[in-house]
Amino acid sequence: MRWVSRATTVAVVIVVLAGVALWMRSRVPSHEVGGSFLTWAKFRDGSRLAKGSPVVIAGVQIGEMTDIAIEGRFARVDMRLRDDVTIPVDSFVTRRADSLFGDSYLEIIPTTQIEGAPPQRMLRSGEQLVHVIEGSSTDAVLRAMDRGLPKIDNAIDLLHRRVVDGRKAVNGSVLEGMSVADSWLADGKIEGPIERANQALGRIDDLTTRGADALGGTTPRLVTTLRDLEERSDTARTAIRDARSGLAQALADTRAGLDRIDPQVEQASQVMAAISNGSGDDWKGTLGTLINSPELADDLEDASSAGREAVGSFYRFKSWLGMRIELNVFARLPRFYAIAEIRARTDKFYLVEFEKGPLGGVPADNITDAAGTSVYTRRQEISDKLRFTAQFGKQMGPFAFRGGVKDSTFGFGVDVLAMNGRLKLSTDVFGSFDPKPRLKVAAAFAVFRSIYVIAGVDDALNTPGNLRINRGNEDVPTQFDEVRFGRDYFIGGALHFDDADLATLLRVYGAVLAGALTL
Repeated sequence: MRWVSRATTVAVVIVVLAGVALWMRSRVPSHEVGGSFLTWAKFRDGSRLAKGSPVVIAGVQIGEMTDIAIEGRFARVDMRLRDDVTIPVDSFVTRRADSLFGDSYLEIIPTTQIEGAPPQRMLRSGEQLVHVIEGSSTDAVLRAMDRGLPKIDNAIDLLHRRVVDGRKAVNGSVLEGMSVADSWLADGKIEGPIERANQALGRIDDLTTRGADALGGTTPRLVTTLRDLEERSDTARTAIRDARSGLAQALADTRAGLDRIDPQVEQASQVMAAISNGSGDDWKGTLGTLINSPELADDLEDASSAGREAVGSFYRFKSWLGMRIELNVFARLPRFYAIAEIRARTDKFYLVEFEKGPLGGVPADNITDAAGTSVYTRRQEISDKLRFTAQFGKQMGPFAFRGGVKDSTFGFGVDVLAMNGRLKLSTDVFGSFDPKPRLKVAAAFAVFRSIYVIAGVDDALNTPGNLRINRGNEDVPTQFDEVRFGRDYFIGGALHFDDADLATLLRVYGAVLAGALTL
């Protein structure tokens, strides 16, 4: 009978656990939006749109994307929405993005009913959303401002903490310093300097008096010069007043001329209406037929679409500018970089860098032998020059492959973006002192919007060593006694500005500069 008791206990425990699991499952909210309302839209650019991405109205998810397919020159996006959603037939749909590297989602912007207008027809299941907004909008700017406000709040909180720390310092060390200063003043150590300053001021006053006496004869000429300057200012003021009056009169004459051509404009409008409506001997004139022809409208729309796509390839031009500093841990010498990255399209880019570091330019390596001996002398000459990088790259998802010139030698590299672009891992292979190539591995982490912290290992494949410099009998700085080469670790930081950052800096500091110039 003991096994019956145990079996009963196990069954009770299993039932209790199953009940708890079902209760917890019922409390977990579902992220899927059910419904059978179907609609679709066509986009010219369907990049970063994925199946399962949400469809929202005013930030509230009402459905999801079920399929993305190519239809002609467009990307067709099918959507499944909730059954209780009512959408006017002339509503707009646009694409949004949560971040620079994340997938996009779709937002439907319903139109409002105009007072006095006929009631709007609602979109039926299976119908197309015709009005598509491809570009950004003011709403995107407002959302960006909304995302930026928490950062401003954090900065204000940091400032508050600094003020609190400053108050503690004032109540502590600053108050103690003021007490010491008070005792120093009480000892009479300031009267002597004040007396000497008083004597110096007396001498200055005497010099000023003698200077005033010497300049007394120049007063008439100074008065004449000021009078002449005043007369010229009056003349310039009169000329400005006349020019303003002339400009106002010219604008008034222009307005009168525009009023005189209003009847002719009205007649031209009537003629165009007659052409469009087909007034005349036949049902429609030639020009009216061209205007009202659907085939011609489709051809013109296709031509304008092709032109928009051609111009869009130039619009996708983006650039990044930045600077970077790296400090070798063992060599204790810094390297400075100026960086420019240009992206002509979404998947291709060009990287240009200029480096100023302890290794200078590419070393000139030559071997000489002594006559009649088997001894060879190897000489490497390092010039104090800039090194440059010019590479072409291609983006493939989170990976970016590039190749070309790296630090004035042939090389190639790979970059990997992670954590929504905040973490960048880079690997470069290029020329070095040794037969083995120079392998550089680095990681950059964004601690703020445009500020990165960098760490890594340089020349990882070669054994570290020091190259003695033959300096002769001349005195040179200590840093030129020897050059370290081979494996070394480095740390550093970087500033990275994109088009939006540069535009913001130009608007802010340009406005400040313009305001300063107008004062």
